Amino acid sequence: MVKTYILNTEFLDNKELFNSKLESVDKERKEKILRLPFANQKLSLGAGLLIKEFVGEISSYNKHRKPISANGEFNVSHSGKYVVLSKSKKPVGVDIEILQRGKNKIAHRFFTIDECIQIDRSYDRDNTFTRIWTLKEAFLKCIGTGIGEYFSKFTIFLDEEEVKISQNIQSNPVYFKEYFVEGYKLAVCSEDNSFSREIEDVTQKVFAKI
Repeated sequence: MVKTYILNTEFLDNKELFNSKLESVDKERKEKILRLPFANQKLSLGAGLLIKEFVGEISSYNKHRKPISANGEFNVSHSGKYVVLSKSKKPVGVDIEILQRGKNKIAHRFFTIDECIQIDRSYDRDNTFTRIWTLKEAFLKCIGTGIGEYFSKFTIFLDEEEVKISQNIQSNPVYFKEYFVEGYKLAVCSEDNSFSREIEDVTQKVFAKI
């Protein structure tokens, strides 16, 4: 089963909590965090805490820098105040994005013609643009190719019953699950078609121990 966890990093505005949790992550993660602006420090620390709690040690990276663990497949994303992590026994990708206002006008630069048509016909173009974006990123993160090279080489179709994809990048079938987070779009893609019904908010669990 594909399980997805969400963490609200606003709690890390508490300096005591931030410093305590910073000391709990590995040296490489800590050094990376301290090189970032504070807003990004919180997100990077949140990602590290989720990996520590639900995945364990990262054993290696693929050529596109997707992390690999001996404890199974996983993927992390962050946007705004949230960090999310999805894990599975099969390849998985996750993406969360704040709802993008006014960005639908640049869809033609990144999306296929069929995706642009769906946006143009939508009663809420910003919502449709952001939704397609997260689904595309989740797919590319699932197959581990990186974002830039293939972004416009496959098409997402927003069917009333399910999300569909037209692609010839890989032969294995993939499946999608979307979760509701107010003000955001969140999509998970995996070769496993069994998804947890709800996303699990683990904010209190992760921050309970100081």
